[in-house]
Amino acid sequence: MNYRWKKTENCFAQARTYEYELPVTGAELLAYLDGWEIRENHTFRRPVFSARKDGLEIKGILAANVVKINYTAEGWEKEKEGLEEWLGSIGTEKLSE
Repeated sequence: MNYRWKKTENCFAQARTYEYELPVTGAELLAYLDGWEIRENHTFRRPVFSARKDGLEIKGILAANVVKINYTAEGWEKEKEGLEEWLGSIGTEKLSE
């Protein structure tokens, strides 16, 4: 999966938050998050989701293709590298089935 990322500002000290623009929506991304604790909130005008696993957190709007990922303070570089490797390894063919 191709993606673009950028560092985003966060008001918390030691925050490691990055924004990722993906070729899929948040709802479509959820299909790839096996083993993640996923929560959806449909009470907002633009429904949102959050997914957590091993200290990582992905948040986004279900209908949008931009998500924010919060990495932990310790070891965030390895987490970011691993997550980006995983993102790059998945194809979007699963979505077209």
